[in-house]
Amino acid sequence: MSQQKTYNIRCPQCQQDQDVQLYEAVNVQHSPELKQRLMANQLNTVTCGQCGLTFRVDKPLLYHDPAKRFMIYQIPVSGKSAEEGERQFTDSLGQLSSLMPKDIQSPDVSLVFSRTELVERIFLRDAGLNERIIEYIKYMIYTRNSAKVDAARKILLFDAEDSTPEALCFVVQDAESRKLEFVLQYDRKTYAALCETFDKDDQTPTLLELFPGPYISARRLVLKETSETDSAAPKPPRKRRPRET
Repeated sequence: MSQQKTYNIRCPQCQQDQDVQLYEAVNVQHSPELKQRLMANQLNTVTCGQCGLTFRVDKPLLYHDPAKRFMIYQIPVSGKSAEEGERQFTDSLGQLSSLMPKDIQSPDVSLVFSRTELVERIFLRDAGLNERIIEYIKYMIYTRNSAKVDAARKILLFDAEDSTPEALCFVVQDAESRKLEFVLQYDRKTYAALCETFDKDDQTPTLLELFPGPYISARRLVLKETSETDSAAPKPPRKRRPRET
C-alpha cells in the first residue's frame, strides 16, 4: 500500500514552517493516480499557507509496481555522496526483506538518486527494456562521442516519448543548466543484438561487472574511469628554481 508521513517543512521563500503529508511509498497498482502525479512532477508538492509558493519536496521514495514485480527506491543525494546513498539503500533493503513473508519472492529493487532518474527508470521498465543494456548504450555514446557528449558536462536520458519501433532516443541534457539540448537515436536492432549477446553465459558477467548495482549509471562509470586515468597519468617533473648566488 502507499504510505504517507507527516513532515515539518520550511518554505524556501518566506521561511514559514508547516506540517505536511508526504508520500514515502507509492503502490501504483492500488493507487494508479499517484503514478500520474509522479510523472507530472506533482507528487510531494507543497503549497505554502502563508505566501502561496508551490514547491516540491524531495525525500526518499519507494516506487512499487506489483504487477510488473519491481521496485525503485529514490534517495536524494543532495549533501551526501553516492556511496552514502548506496549504504542507506542497503540498510533499507535489509529492513524491507525482513518484512517480506518467507514464501514470497522479494521483488527486484533498483536505486536512483534523483526524480529525473526515477521517471526515466519507470519509462524503461514500462517499455520492457533492460536497464543495464540501456546504460551500456549510454556508456558507448559517452566514450565514442566524448567531444560532443562529455560526461563531465552532459547527462544522457532515455527519451520514451520520441522513441519509435525503429529507434531508441536519448536526450542530451546540460548538467549545470539542466537544459535539454538535442536528441540522439539508436537503432533498436542493435539494442536487440546486444540483448542477445549479453544473454550468453560468457558475456553476462562482463555486463554485471560494468554495472553491478545497486546504482546503475553509465555517466558515473565514465567519470570514475576518467578520474582513475587522470590520477594514474605520470605528472610532469617540477621545475627547479635556480639557486641564488
